[in-house]
Amino acid sequence: MRFAGVAVIVLCAVAAGCGGGGHKQATGSCVNTAAMTRLNADIAAIKHAASTPTKNRFLGNKPINRATDRFLHDLETSKIDFKRQNRLIDLAAGALANQCQQCFQAFEAARPIPGLRYGETGCGP
Repeated sequence: MRFAGVAVIVLCAVAAGCGGGGHKQATGSCVNTAAMTRLNADIAAIKHAASTPTKNRFLGNKPINRATDRFLHDLETSKIDFKRQNRLIDLAAGALANQCQQCFQAFEAARPIPGLRYGETGCGP
């Protein structure tokens, strides 16, 4: 059952990373303070969940999976620039403390690398 939950997280992360968009020049950054507060709370929840016992470091545990899913959802729905998103993913992956390989892969899949490469801000139209 846990594997199915992790698989859903990974598939959602991969689907989120496949979004297209026009090529916009980076003209600045955008900060959504409510989203940043939510995402920082999510990172704290991941760190707390990673401190709970984990039998299987490949799949993690229920609290880690739940916190990872919440973080990825909040990241996807946030209106913050790609550079900040990338940095938040760094912090979330570091908070895992090597307790969930699948979660780490989901974070890597959610990185906005194509947008960063082409100079998009990720702030929307």
